[in-house]
Amino acid sequence: MAQSRFKRPPGFEGNQTDPEESYRAGYQHGTRVLLRYLESHPQPDLDRLKTWVNAELTGWRHDTEAAPNPPAI
Repeated sequence: MAQSRFKRPPGFEGNQTDPEESYRAGYQHGTRVLLRYLESHPQPDLDRLKTWVNAELTGWRHDTEAAPNPPAI
């Protein structure tokens, strides 16, 4: 798998040879981040979560110059 155009360290995206496995690894990671947030905030702010997903996370995903770590919640 060729290195992507995104600013990621070598091997960050290229570890898996199967795109489905890579997708599932990202899905699992995202779920863990959200779970950690929910565990640390007994009364989570749903509007804040929506803003994070719809604006910050989406912007990070499409930014080719972004760091490999997603923006914090």
